[in-house]
Amino acid sequence: MKTLDWPAVTYRLFAIGNILVVVVGLLFLLPTAWGVGVADMKNVPANSHFATWFWAMASINVVFLAMLVVASVHLFRLKPSGITICNAVFVGEMIYFFLIGFLWFASPKPVSMGVGAATGIGNTGLSPQLISAYPLVALVCLNVARWKRAKTHSIITAATLC
Repeated sequence: MKTLDWPAVTYRLFAIGNILVVVVGLLFLLPTAWGVGVADMKNVPANSHFATWFWAMASINVVFLAMLVVASVHLFRLKPSGITICNAVFVGEMIYFFLIGFLWFASPKPVSMGVGAATGIGNTGLSPQLISAYPLVALVCLNVARWKRAKTHSIITAATLC
């Protein structure tokens, strides 16, 4: 009887999960970007840096989402590099959100006002992940699966050498 290769199932489940959060993130981000792009946003004193920060945040969101698509391809192929890419993306996202929080408080008032105004709508591409704690769950599950898969393969390799 063949046993279930749960690390492989985990890899593929999170590959599908990555694709889902990318699709949902783009469904949130694209209409928002369209609305900001069509609207005539002038740099008024109250929001002097809004447009700049919005487009910077939206661009960063697109980069993170694109890297998740690349990671999904690797995970579907059961390559450990998919987990490495996911680790980099998810840790990068966490650092990114801490940096935004830092900019809210440590920047001059016009900059922090722009960052604060753009944060809510500039990060809609990553919001499904933030709301669901997907990066934390994926980091734990994928790394446990990689550890188990590496351990199993080393046992199989040792058994074939004997």
